[in-house]
Amino acid sequence: MKHNVVVATHHKTGTVWMSTVFKSIARELGANYVDFWSHYGRLERALKPPFILLNHDSTFLQHADVLRRQDVRILHLIRDPRDVLISATHYHRTANEPWLHEKTPGNDGAPYQQKLNARATPHEQYLFELENSTGSTIEAMLDWQYDRPTCLEMRYEDLWRDRSMALWPRLVAFLGFEESEQEVCRTCFWQHSLFGAAGQANRRHARSGEVAQWKREFTQELALAFVYRFPDVLQLLGYEADDRWIEELAEAAKPASAD
Repeated sequence: MKHNVVVATHHKTGTVWMSTVFKSIARELGANYVDFWSHYGRLERALKPPFILLNHDSTFLQHADVLRRQDVRILHLIRDPRDVLISATHYHRTANEPWLHEKTPGNDGAPYQQKLNARATPHEQYLFELENSTGSTIEAMLDWQYDRPTCLEMRYEDLWRDRSMALWPRLVAFLGFEESEQEVCRTCFWQHSLFGAAGQANRRHARSGEVAQWKREFTQELALAFVYRFPDVLQLLGYEADDRWIEELAEAAKPASAD
């Protein structure tokens, strides 16, 4: 490894996927794999080169200096915020992550998952997510600094569609893996991708991982609520040029006229 590696994701943007891929790469290459939040209070001691550091929400706080290190290359992964909303809502309904079951601030103190599931309709559940966990995830994607020369910006959708793994060699080369290490990286990526070997295994965490799920789930009402909350996020992140997608959504929902 020519560089140490930082992998920065966001909730439901491929975090588990990247974690399993890069944990496997670290194991095969003898690098030190570090989970950012598990080592937050002692990160300096944990970062023994060569290291691969994964941060699941791309918030570095007092450790932001790691992103400025000249011996570090960064992979930052984002996803269409509409799909983040769909995926997160479905996941949070049933997931066992501790924070979903802890009492929350407020009048009733009910846990997050209980509040989510108390919403009577899927639409109301999506709105709850949009104002809470997913809203925070979208804000974090917007707050990220996108002009770092040491960072490769990547979309979840592009990696998901990379069935021939045409993007993967460029990615691992940018991160500084030697030519002799790149075949190991390729094998690890295939083995832990839902369209590769992992697709044949039992997957408890991921529903499907497919892209553009929002086209099946979004109503025009939800689309309008989404752009009211985040009016320009899709343009800023490069997923839409304008709000024409809302009109297309409405057209697709119209019943076909009888001949």
